[in-house]
Amino acid sequence: MKVQLKVDDRFKVPAELVAVGVYENENGTDREHMPEAYQTLLSDAMARGEFEGKLLQTLTALPVPGVLTRRVVFIGLGKQSELTANVVRKVFGQLAQISEKMKVQSVAAALPQGSFSEKDAALAATEGWVLGSWKFAGYHQEPVDRHVADLYLTNIGHVESAQEGVDVGLVVANAQNYTRDLGFRPSNKLYPELLAEEAVDAGRRHGFSVEVFDEMRLKELGMEALLGVGQGSVYPPRLVLMRYDAHADKTLALVGKGITFDSGGISLKPSAGMEDMKYDMLGAAAVLGAMCAIAETKPSVNVIGLMAIAQNMPSGSAYKPGDVVRAFNGKTIEITNTDAEGRVALSDAVSYAAHLRPNWIVETSTLTGAVLVVLGHEATGLVADDDKLAEQVIEAGDKVGERIWRLPIYPEYKELYKSKVADIKNSPGRDAGTITGGMIIREFAGGIPFAHLDIAGTAWTKEGPLNAVDGATGVMVRTFVELAHMLA
Repeated sequence: MKVQLKVDDRFKVPAELVAVGVYENENGTDREHMPEAYQTLLSDAMARGEFEGKLLQTLTALPVPGVLTRRVVFIGLGKQSELTANVVRKVFGQLAQISEKMKVQSVAAALPQGSFSEKDAALAATEGWVLGSWKFAGYHQEPVDRHVADLYLTNIGHVESAQEGVDVGLVVANAQNYTRDLGFRPSNKLYPELLAEEAVDAGRRHGFSVEVFDEMRLKELGMEALLGVGQGSVYPPRLVLMRYDAHADKTLALVGKGITFDSGGISLKPSAGMEDMKYDMLGAAAVLGAMCAIAETKPSVNVIGLMAIAQNMPSGSAYKPGDVVRAFNGKTIEITNTDAEGRVALSDAVSYAAHLRPNWIVETSTLTGAVLVVLGHEATGLVADDDKLAEQVIEAGDKVGERIWRLPIYPEYKELYKSKVADIKNSPGRDAGTITGGMIIREFAGGIPFAHLDIAGTAWTKEGPLNAVDGATGVMVRTFVELAHMLA
């Protein structure tokens, strides 16, 4: 699969399929250089109401004499006033899936023009194409034979600028697909030691340093919390420290939850849907994917990545409700629910991040089912104690098409997780569950500006233009890369 730029018109490129973007009600649709036969076909279809140009709606046409292409697909861009780079991303994700169903080898499409630069359009189109065409290879006895078509972005005005967009788009989208690939792997193929090894290999490939803390090192550091979460599994936990050094004055710390399987532990989850708990490591995987792309795109800010990795299993050695564990920073946690393990594991990772004295700590985790009740699958929940950092995280997400919604922190919420036997308890109950989860993790940030991103609703979703199949999305990779560049 290649993404190439062409200054020629899309109908002059010898592609098997030409894609033509059409605005809703055809306001502003570019018909320049479109063969008259296709113009007539489009007008007739719109007059009949067969095609209206609504976002992602499609209409396919067979070739006409004298045109190089085999087929043409008209794809709806929605209302021209609502065109954004994220719309471009979705359109090209949908086109990638259409091209595979049509079994074509090459597609030519012009970049839609809006209130964004040609570079941003090329970046979004490339990301959409790479994300929309990705599928997990799986473990079939006979490998599934797939071919992703080449994409020609045509009618390019500023080739050098657009090429920068394509290059960044390829790096970021491939990093996001790597995160998705990790998420799809079952826990017997990706237990803590193997996820840590993935980070070591990724560091070698992309040029960032990696240090792995095994169970003996965790014990030496006094990380009872992460050890406690993992002590019921035959696979011991790991803390992974990754560093991208830009020789800069400022440092961003990214921290991710890496529960490679979450049974709930002694507080066992219901069996229905438990197979999806292999996805409970997608916070850590997002940090790993982001580190890969950050090392390649080289922002002028140092970035630390931390992954708290464990399996949460029930056994005779598992931690139990009523236990008390001490985190790296000395704060104690009463365990009232072993299924609220993410915040426990992250307490050691976040407090170790604070120990390294970065300027910002941003943590992400598939933390609470409560965030689904509030935001569904459409947005990530944000809990932050620093207004400026919160604004920057939201802005980064908006820029790359990942919605983030900030939730309030009120002093009264802190009362909910007070413990009679320890500094805090890990599970204060249903009330304000997403907020208290983020606030508990914040207790370990050492006063450093902190943001928590709950991706339980966005880390895996049903199929769509950027997800060819149900499953892991790789959410937050794009946001983290953009945030690093913004902070630089």
